[in-house]
Amino acid sequence: MTESQLSEKLGLTKAAVGYHLHLLMDAGLIRIEKVEAEEHGILQKYYSPIAALLIIDPDHMPKDIQRYFIRTQLEHLRGVFSVFQLYHCASKVSSKTMEKLALAMLKLLKAVGQKHTEEEAPEDTETLRVNIYAEALANLTKQKEWRTLFQKSIKEN
Repeated sequence: MTESQLSEKLGLTKAAVGYHLHLLMDAGLIRIEKVEAEEHGILQKYYSPIAALLIIDPDHMPKDIQRYFIRTQLEHLRGVFSVFQLYHCASKVSSKTMEKLALAMLKLLKAVGQKHTEEEAPEDTETLRVNIYAEALANLTKQKEWRTLFQKSIKEN
């Protein structure tokens, strides 16, 4: 996508998008995929991620950013609870416990993702994302603290 396309899609100014694209380029997370000249001679740069899937390491991010990722992960976990018809049980778990669960899941996503780094990425990156998430979730449910929580939720259901 171009800076203009990103700006429109995200509802941000081109200046804000340009600033963040610059930061992402400096961090080596995106690259310029192609450059095309428009009819007025303006060059449009098309940006793309450097990897099929980027997994964030929760241990190496500022705490305020970590809180954002934990909240995002909580939404994913609520979806998992819903799929297994355990959503009503999630409301019985304290928010502190749910945050610990989300952080544990983020750490497992990192570990599982690292395991898959040497593999050839499938054409469909969504398949890779689902496989990594499923493996991390399976590992999470094997950990004693979380296995007990899930088993308790299943029994209550």
